[in-house]
Amino acid sequence: MSQTQVVILGSGTPNADPDRVSASLAVVVAGQPYLVDCGHGAVQRVVEARAMGKIAWDTTDLTRLFVTHLHADHTVGLPDLLYTPWIHERESPLQAIGPRGLADMARHIELAYSENIREHRKAHPSSADGCKIIVREVDGGCVYADDQLTVQALAANHGGLAALSYKFETPAGAIVLSGDTKPVDGFADWARGCDLLVHEVYSARRFALRPPAWQAYHSRAHTSSDELAALATAVQPKRLVLTHQLFWGQTPAQLVAEVQRAYAGEVISASDLDVYAL
Repeated sequence: MSQTQVVILGSGTPNADPDRVSASLAVVVAGQPYLVDCGHGAVQRVVEARAMGKIAWDTTDLTRLFVTHLHADHTVGLPDLLYTPWIHERESPLQAIGPRGLADMARHIELAYSENIREHRKAHPSSADGCKIIVREVDGGCVYADDQLTVQALAANHGGLAALSYKFETPAGAIVLSGDTKPVDGFADWARGCDLLVHEVYSARRFALRPPAWQAYHSRAHTSSDELAALATAVQPKRLVLTHQLFWGQTPAQLVAEVQRAYAGEVISASDLDVYAL
C-alpha cells in the first residue's frame, strides 16, 4: 500500500444524493490521516472504508482537520467528528485549522453538546481530551508542518465568504485541494506541477438552464468546466480529480468530457471512497 494517498470520503454538494455524501477527504501519509472538511457522513465513510479494507487507520486517528470554509456541506459533520471518535476512545484533541469564524463555530458546538459531553464523561472511561477541539484561524501561508508534510493555504474566492485552498507537500509529491472557489489570480503559479489537483466544478453546458439568480451565484462563487480546463492547462497537474461536481443533468463522463474539450491531461470524476495513491 502506498505511503501517501488521498481518500475521497464525500464527493457531493449541498444537494442530498443517495450515492454521495458532502465534502470531505483525507490526505494520508504513513498511515496518518489529515482530514479536509467534514460534511455529513464523513465519519461513517471512514468506518465503511475500513470495513472494505481500503484503509488501515480508524476514526480514532482523526486528530487533524483543515477546513476550507464554513458552509454546512463542509462542516455539518463537525459534531460527529468530535464526538463519535471520542466514543471510540480517541484520546487526543482535534486540531482544526481554517478560516475566520471557525473558532466561534467550535465554541457553539461545544455549548450545544455540553450535556452529551457531561453524560458520556460520566458513563464511560474515554479521555477527557478526546472530545476537545483546538482551533487556529488562518488566512494563508504555511499553516501546518510536522515530520511528514507541510501544508500551505491560499485565499480562495467563494462569493465573499472567507475560504481557503490547501496544498499538502509530502515526500511523495504535492496535493492541491481547491475547496469551493471561482478561479483566483495566483492559484496557477501556486499549484503548478502538482501531482494531484482536486478541484470543484460545475457544468458549463448546463449553466444556461439554471435560473438567473443561481447563474449569478455560481458564476461568482464556483468554477465552470471551461474555467477549470483553462486553469488545469496552466497548472499542468499529473492528475486532475473533479469533486463537488454540479452535474445539473450531465453524467460524470459528460462532465469529464466538458473539461477535456480544452484540457489534454488526465481527468477523473471522483466518487465516494475513491482512493488515489501518489
